[in-house]
Amino acid sequence: MLHHEPLRPPLEDYPPDEWNLIEQSFRLEYIAQMEAVLALGNGYLGMRGAPEEEEPSEQNGTFINGFHETWPILYSETAYGFARTGQTMLNVTDSKIIRLFVDDEPFRLGEAHIRDYRRRLDMRAGTLDRELLWETSSGKLVRIVSRRLISFVQRHAAAISYEVTLLNADAPVEVFNIFRGRLKAGAGIGDSRLFMVESG
Repeated sequence: MLHHEPLRPPLEDYPPDEWNLIEQSFRLEYIAQMEAVLALGNGYLGMRGAPEEEEPSEQNGTFINGFHETWPILYSETAYGFARTGQTMLNVTDSKIIRLFVDDEPFRLGEAHIRDYRRRLDMRAGTLDRELLWETSSGKLVRIVSRRLISFVQRHAAAISYEVTLLNADAPVEVFNIFRGRLKAGAGIGDSRLFMVESG
């Protein structure tokens, strides 16, 4: 039998709170767990809690209830209770990806010099909020504040607010929204090709 040691994140980085799940430090080793824990959904539309910049992520995804792939399950012999059809939930087009460039330097969360970081799943407001302070390689301080929500009133609606503020110097800033999805190219699980659309 396989034995796995449980991951025990430091309590000071994940303090208990009555209405919030709080992450006070970005830790790459917990990225998969935090994607699941900080996910948003309304029963119809769901988004895993990956960063807006897409990377780093373990299994970034946006899902719609009922959108899945089915296939027949074949057995060498039949018996009562064997499932006849398999189902796999599929990612829909992911529209929450944002690319940020300051002075032509891309912001990559896993590689950036982060001076301050806080992310919070507010279960009273139904939002995923993040605020961080990034120091660029040229010493510019950039505050990034984002808020993500999925509506409980209009089940098809989701929104992201993404604010960028330069604190100690002027610099050109570029922000792009990327739509990423997979189109089926043939039968079979995993047989797909990638498409990507950018808007600036």
